[in-house]
Amino acid sequence: MFNVKAAKLLVSVALMTATAACNIVSNQPDLNGLDVRVTFLHTTDIHSRLLPYKLAVPLTDRNLGLKDENAPFGGAARMAYIIRRERQNADRSLYVDTGDVSQGAPIYNVFRGEAEFKALSMMGLDVMVIGNHEFDQGEPNVADKIARYADFPVLAANYKFTSPPPPLADLLNDYEIFNLKGLRIGVIGLGNTSSMSTLIGAGNKLGITAMDAAETTQFLIDFIKPMVDVIVVASHLGLTGDEELIKNTTGIDIVLGGHHHIVLSPPKSTIRDCQIQQMNDVWRERFVANHDCQPREVVLAHSGAFAKYVGRLDVVFAQADDGDWEVKSFKYKAIPVDATVPQDDLVKEMLEPYVDNMNQVMQLDRVLGYAPIKVRRFGTQGGDSQLGNLVADSMRKRKGVETDFALTNTLGIRTDINPGPVTVDDMYNVFPFENTITTMYLSGSEVVELFDFVARRTASRGCKSQAQISGARVVLQCGRCDLSVRPVEWQEREQIKVSEDAEGCALAIEILGEPISLDGQYQLAANNYIAGGGSGFNVLKRNTTQIDTGIPQRDALMDSMRQGEPCRTSSATVCTRDSDCGNAKYVCGCPERSEWNGQAGTCDGAMECPPAGGTCILAACIDDVWGLFSRDCPAQDPSMPLSKCRCDQKTRAMAQCEFTSCINDENGAIEDGRIRVIPP
Repeated sequence: MFNVKAAKLLVSVALMTATAACNIVSNQPDLNGLDVRVTFLHTTDIHSRLLPYKLAVPLTDRNLGLKDENAPFGGAARMAYIIRRERQNADRSLYVDTGDVSQGAPIYNVFRGEAEFKALSMMGLDVMVIGNHEFDQGEPNVADKIARYADFPVLAANYKFTSPPPPLADLLNDYEIFNLKGLRIGVIGLGNTSSMSTLIGAGNKLGITAMDAAETTQFLIDFIKPMVDVIVVASHLGLTGDEELIKNTTGIDIVLGGHHHIVLSPPKSTIRDCQIQQMNDVWRERFVANHDCQPREVVLAHSGAFAKYVGRLDVVFAQADDGDWEVKSFKYKAIPVDATVPQDDLVKEMLEPYVDNMNQVMQLDRVLGYAPIKVRRFGTQGGDSQLGNLVADSMRKRKGVETDFALTNTLGIRTDINPGPVTVDDMYNVFPFENTITTMYLSGSEVVELFDFVARRTASRGCKSQAQISGARVVLQCGRCDLSVRPVEWQEREQIKVSEDAEGCALAIEILGEPISLDGQYQLAANNYIAGGGSGFNVLKRNTTQIDTGIPQRDALMDSMRQGEPCRTSSATVCTRDSDCGNAKYVCGCPERSEWNGQAGTCDGAMECPPAGGTCILAACIDDVWGLFSRDCPAQDPSMPLSKCRCDQKTRAMAQCEFTSCINDENGAIEDGRIRVIPP
């Protein structure tokens, strides 16, 4: 494993020796006997949120200081301002990003990571570990973007490349060493491993083998320890991976993590007990023979996702009796990135051409529908969800698809639809991936095998369904399978037998209202990611009847939304005044009611609509869409309540809402029990 790395490290030795000589010449301060404070600034899982965006703030974020009234949230220009401000207030600082800067907003779909790496460079990033979503446009793309736009080292010590190596192999380092006024900090980078098999299995051939994280890390710790005072691991392993890493290594002081989109506030603090766990016997014996392991404090911090926070971790290091530097104390704050934060002018200016180009290409503000309620991607009972049902229905019923049933992975739906106008931009947030719809034929036995896998995956993910479906109804056992409920003929079919110890299985399946026949044939619509084996769907990967329709999953959802019933009362209802609508939530809308009154500076217009000239429209839709459209208006005369532009936009909003689909239970945004999950 380490022959190739050893060659790279020999080169590093020479470089570090030269660096050490330079440090002596520059009269680095003598820190012996002193406590030294370092400020670590940490971002992770930005997911292309380079521009401020709307968000219905959940309780966990409210508890961390994110407030609805401070919307919109995120944005690289605001993050840059925070980082510059915090560094000005710190004597020694290091800015670390732990991956997945890519994928999650339209700017990535258009520019494929160019804007993300440019922004990080302008934000003054010191070092980054590569995330799994950096590879979403393929290895050549991320290699090109790093080579052209990254003014910082990018790390992934636990990736071994094929021979001949791809371009990325020469751009990723194992570690980086920083001298912060005499305190030498070594940063080791670990890329994600849990998603690597998924990436390779789904057809994104990277030419990468993911190596054991603990063994790789320990090797590098042992190598660089004589040349550094503090060791930091920048990790995209996820929380559980970070915890296992700490258990199975010695010498780490701090782990800055990512991948799981969580905030650890306060960070986890572990007294390393030197009890090696979950390692093979050869490695354990070698570890014990070569390490005089002493208990030490290891700090583990995660700083959220989607550019909602910049984490600030202040650590005081002190020397132990043996001269080794260790964590003496620390404090952490997740700094909210919201509208109260000014924007860095240079980063904002850099992003403007990207925004202009993107809006011309995509028409991101185009209204597709209106959501009077929050449409959730996760079900309240652990089964089907409002948004999941909308998505799966749109796939199955799409012209050119029209299959017996549809299935998509729950985690492929990346966010909820929040109340308000639903725009093209929102659809790119729901579906940032460029997935298309693939159709195929499955036998009844294969359908059972498919849902058995979904049940096992559901059991391993907190008993929350890992698939969303249409045209089918299923009962999934989460946990040990109850064979007494499972149909006898399923047990007799060798292909789909499960043992009593199986952790999860399907107990009942209906397709188009009929119990499944093991010898029947059923046409499935799935996204091309899971059809290619992504997320472990090997039962689909091996199917030889697949046809990729080329229809984007995102487009199917947008088309379906546009076809729903509008946010108005019955089309047969006409009105002249609001009282004709019979419901206080609706108003009588017509152009005459929003006419501009230049003298008063209002657009109240007429109190009534002409006879048979009005339509009862949801008032909230008009107000919210009006707010969206009014962003295009120039600044108005401060002495006037409104402007003519805003009145014109109110007329436009009324016309939009009269025909815009309502995204609610009447149009399919409802949990209907098509997936029932039985807890263990």
